[in-house]
Amino acid sequence: MKKIVQAWIEQILQFDTKLECLAYIEGIKKKNQKFKIIKQERDECGVVTLQIRKQYNKNNFPDE
Repeated sequence: MKKIVQAWIEQILQFDTKLECLAYIEGIKKKNQKFKIIKQERDECGVVTLQIRKQYNKNNFPDE
């Protein structure tokens, strides 16, 4: 029988502004979804790139 031990979604997202990125992160927090920011970069034009791991459904998420 198959059993999921841990599961998450890893995404790379782009936001036009830092404020938009922060609003996205606050939305995740409000949903009580566990997450970990892997990398966050901002280019010279102000575009923010965010690499994030988010809890998938209610599966166990590693506490690193």
